[in-house]
This record gives sequence, structure tokens and C-alpha cells, in this order.
Amino acid sequence: MSNISVMRYVCMAVLAVLLMTSCDRKGRIISLAESDVMEHTQCQGMPEILGISEPDSAFGKGYLSQKEKESMMAVMQKVTGTIMKRTNNMTEFNPDDKYVIDLAERQMKAMSEIRSIIYESDKKEEWSGWKVRVDYQAVSHSGLEYKAERWLFIDKDGESVTSSFEIPLP
Repeated sequence: MSNISVMRYVCMAVLAVLLMTSCDRKGRIISLAESDVMEHTQCQGMPEILGISEPDSAFGKGYLSQKEKESMMAVMQKVTGTIMKRTNNMTEFNPDDKYVIDLAERQMKAMSEIRSIIYESDKKEEWSGWKVRVDYQAVSHSGLEYKAERWLFIDKDGESVTSSFEIPLP
């Protein structure tokens, strides 16, 4: 065997090991994200997972790219639009409308978390692990079906969730 053949063989073996390790970590991160949503979503029964984003690099416990911030703010704007449409710009607000009350409560909680994350996310730190977004639907304790996305920040090894927050979807 020539030196070039040996080098090719070694390179292929190293590449194969790297790919297997990467795929294993990705699977572990996605599995952790799914189980976190199942365990920490307060709802009746089990939430139904609609989609999971590819794990993306995180640079701090809540670092978000400008595009992610803009996307979140657009979703919050749609939620506000849904509430305004249902209440005719709050002129026909009905405190017994469980859908509006539930959506508004989830939106206020999300906005509080988003504000603190956006404030902190301008401080890009060293690589800290991974972030994953999980879209799901569930039934609230008041019996209303809703959709949301949960953002999870996961450690470098893909073994534990370091922080998370939820955004309601209209």
C-alpha cells in the first residue's frame, strides 16, 4: 500500500468517526429537547410535538441572533393581532373568554422572558452549547387547545437543559 492510500484510509476513518459522533450528539440533543417539553409543559395529557429545529450553536444561556429576535417579535405581534381581532380592539373584551385570557397570560409571561433575554443576548459569550426550538400543541388546564414553541439552551455535551422559555403561537 502506498503512503497516499494509507493517508486516504486514515482520513476516511477519522471522518467516519467524526460523523458518527456528530450524529450521536445531535440525536441526544433532540431527544433531550423532546423529553424536556414532555416533562415541563403544564397541560392536560401530553403535548404533541409538531417540529424540532436543528441544534444550533449557543453563545451564552440566552444568546439569540438578530434574525431570531425579529422572528420572536413578529410572532408576538401576531399574538397581539389575534387578541385584538377577537376582542374588536378591546372594545368587546369579555373576561369570560378563556381563549383570550389564556393567550394573553402566556403572551405576557413570554414577553417578560423575551425582554430579559434580548437585553442579555447582546452580550455574545463563548460557545456554551446548543439551542433548539420545539414547536408543539397541547391542551391547557382550562381545556383549551394551544400551540407554542419552546426554546431550549443545552450544555456543550448535550446532556442537560441550562435554560428555556416558551412563546405562544396564535
